[in-house]
Amino acid sequence: MREINIHPILQFSHGKELKFTFDGKTMKAYEGETVAMALYRSGIDIFSESPKLHRPRGMFCAIGKCSSCMMRVNGIPNVRTCILPVREEMVVEKHEGFGKLPDYIEKFAEPFEINKEVAIIGSGPAGLSAAITFKEFGIKALIIEENPQLGGQLIKQTHKFFGSEKEKAGTRGFEIARDLIKNIENSSIDYITNSTAFAIDENKIGVF
Repeated sequence: MREINIHPILQFSHGKELKFTFDGKTMKAYEGETVAMALYRSGIDIFSESPKLHRPRGMFCAIGKCSSCMMRVNGIPNVRTCILPVREEMVVEKHEGFGKLPDYIEKFAEPFEINKEVAIIGSGPAGLSAAITFKEFGIKALIIEENPQLGGQLIKQTHKFFGSEKEKAGTRGFEIARDLIKNIENSSIDYITNSTAFAIDENKIGVF
């Protein structure tokens, strides 16, 4: 087991215990943690192999920006497991070679429209601050975030920022994110997570 339980800055707590399978073996996880984290904590380093030379690939960036943690989840290939929360009875398989097509295609949800004056792509410090400012001026905005939670990379930063007090000097990154997110939630600003903006047309943005 490889897990940090004591940290000088952060506090950790486990959610409800869950079970999932990895290559047919039952694994333990906790509610709220990602598939990659659960596997790594259990001593599993190799998640896939390169297509041609079969070199091992494992967790690398841990923020969903590389392809090293891609695995087959519930029959669907190329899933970024470092940002995918574990679900009860989830079936995870190691990628081998070029992978395989999905076992099945789920029925797609019917498209619908959300009417807003402004769409903000990304919920890092700039996106969250912009949303708060739009709210102050009575402009209806929607935040579109690809990850499971708001905050961007700030939620992972433990160092203290420098600069002026007005710009949060001396405050740790994850604390800035926490304050901004709290402001968003208290202001009833609309946002959607686990969503990617993939196309922009006149007065419309495609999101899935």
